[in-house]
Amino acid sequence: MRASLAKGGFWRTRAGLEARPTSIQEIGAVQRVALLGDEAGVADDAPQLFFAGVVMRAGGGDHVLCTALVNLDLLAKRANPHMDSEPRKAWFQDSLREWVGTTLQESFDSLKDVQRSKLMARYFAEKILGPRNPALLPFAEEDLDACVVDGKGDCGVDFISRENGVVLIIQGKYSGGKKLGKRPHEDPQDFEHFRTVLSRLKSFRELEMAQPLREVAVEIDWDTDKFQLYYITLRQLAANQEQAAASGVALIADVPDLVDRIELYLLDENKLNLELRDTLSMDQSEPKTFRLQFTENEDSPPWVKIGGTSTRSCFVGRVSGAQLAALFAEHKSRLFGLNIRNYIGDNATNKTIRKTALESADDFFFFNNGISALATRITPDAKDKRVLVCERLSIINGAQTVRSLHKAHSISASAARDVQVLIRLTEFGAKKTIAEQEFLDNATKYNNTQNAIKLSDFRSNDKVQFDLRKRFEALPAVRGKRFLYKNKRSGERESDRIVIGMEEFVKTLYAFQFGPDDVYGGTGHVFDATQGGGYAKLFGAAGEILPFVSNDTFCLYAGIWFACGEAKEAWRVRSRDSKEPALERRWMFYYAFGESMRIAYRSQGVDLPTALQTLSNPAWLKEDADGPAKKVLTRHCRIAFKSMIDSYREASKDLAFKHRNWFRSPATLSSITEHINGSWTLLADHAVEYLLPVTK
Repeated sequence: MRASLAKGGFWRTRAGLEARPTSIQEIGAVQRVALLGDEAGVADDAPQLFFAGVVMRAGGGDHVLCTALVNLDLLAKRANPHMDSEPRKAWFQDSLREWVGTTLQESFDSLKDVQRSKLMARYFAEKILGPRNPALLPFAEEDLDACVVDGKGDCGVDFISRENGVVLIIQGKYSGGKKLGKRPHEDPQDFEHFRTVLSRLKSFRELEMAQPLREVAVEIDWDTDKFQLYYITLRQLAANQEQAAASGVALIADVPDLVDRIELYLLDENKLNLELRDTLSMDQSEPKTFRLQFTENEDSPPWVKIGGTSTRSCFVGRVSGAQLAALFAEHKSRLFGLNIRNYIGDNATNKTIRKTALESADDFFFFNNGISALATRITPDAKDKRVLVCERLSIINGAQTVRSLHKAHSISASAARDVQVLIRLTEFGAKKTIAEQEFLDNATKYNNTQNAIKLSDFRSNDKVQFDLRKRFEALPAVRGKRFLYKNKRSGERESDRIVIGMEEFVKTLYAFQFGPDDVYGGTGHVFDATQGGGYAKLFGAAGEILPFVSNDTFCLYAGIWFACGEAKEAWRVRSRDSKEPALERRWMFYYAFGESMRIAYRSQGVDLPTALQTLSNPAWLKEDADGPAKKVLTRHCRIAFKSMIDSYREASKDLAFKHRNWFRSPATLSSITEHINGSWTLLADHAVEYLLPVTK
């Protein structure tokens, strides 16, 4: 406390003794009283003391005197002798400051609130949402940096990404350094502006828009993408702001089903604290015990046990919707620690699950696929035959079902009790051997094949991906940073490494050589390992995915990656400055860039793969813009730009032309090739200027 009662009726404060006017409040039973608060009675921190009897409060609301005082910490410690070893509760604002200071090496106090707001949005994305669902965010550090929207044309967005068909949009409002009750209130217009953000993204061609926003806007598939919008604030909420949030995002007239693919969250400081703690609870380094109560059957045990090897067995049975809702209420995201997909969007499927639970509880068991879960140790409870005691329980398929039932339970607890859900609970070894890890990966993979998850997540454990990781690590450092090929998603930052994300790498290779994945049906094709699939083209032979690539193949692929990385910067500048619709998507540009090089080398009878292999040594990246390799790549970028613009303008003359379809049509690839050939007839006399320098 800031002060204590001194002798003679004076208050002892930090400034010394002073007389203070007091008020007396009668408290009957033991109850919570706000401490250290302001005149409005708003406490600085969570109260730690309970009182009974008469309470005398100083005029400023800062001091109390009571006839009976109960120390909550003391009671808790008596009930739990090990409390001292338990971690303190995490606070969002404290964690944000620490992250900015230690991770970004920024002085938090020297920043303006506008800068703090953008860092707050990134912190929320990276450290709270990312660990729960890494598929929401890009792999590489530089791509994560590019998600932060700064400067003119931010359109009310501080952070944006589009991964796996999910668009994540965050706006932050920082206000700190004061008691919550004395912080400014939200301006209702700020939140209303955020509710209309999707309309602005759809109209990006007519608006002045920051480059990170524009790059995402052009990629959005308005027919299928899902949207997660977070408005996070440390200000006091305005009146009716929560009601406005409940009404959702302002819809777009020509996208009628958008309401089924959007979730809008309004999070104040209290909710941000809870979100942070929920994410931190996912740490499974310490075993956690879960009690799972099955539904009794009239003439048989509540579950059926299948298998029974030394490390593995399976229990199949039914659990009530109320039981799953209670599990989620207690354990939150920790319940899905091994789930590839976790939970994406409050879409039509999730709403249907809730509707069935509330209106047709008896049919739920027959309509729902059920849930699959893993645990390291499963033992029947000695006292209650309905209960299985599980360690490190993780639901690997069914996150949508569990979260939707939790929402349904909040609407009608009685309806949720009547819902029955099929559950399959599999035991696996607690010791992380290679074989056991492979079992875990496959169990998670095959239990999710019916879901719209990233196929790249299924390829991350291929031996060839680990081979690529080793090879990139062996390359020379560039400007003091070594390369890190990330074949697996994680929430960890790698600020001291140059990160190459597996998905970006594979899609870049394919676009450069064959064309954008959209031309072939989407990302699924690029990670299709069956015969004819894109992944098989890159890493397969004789119907098998290779365990490693040859040295020549690695040098070729690394050379393509580094060349496209250099060309990407030129594309960003040209697409931003020219606003040509043909240049909106970099994947088509990669194809045109590669096709320009293929045509140039073919015309001179020189082998392009051999030339690209020389770029696998990243030393040339240190050159200035006039370096010999960079000058050649710049010339091919110009040809690519011209061929794409000419092709687009020619195609747009057709009355049936559709902008989006131009990026998806095989005819576009042919047209670009034709236009490059036309350009090359004029450049043939300067062919040597379009060939990479020969290195010994």
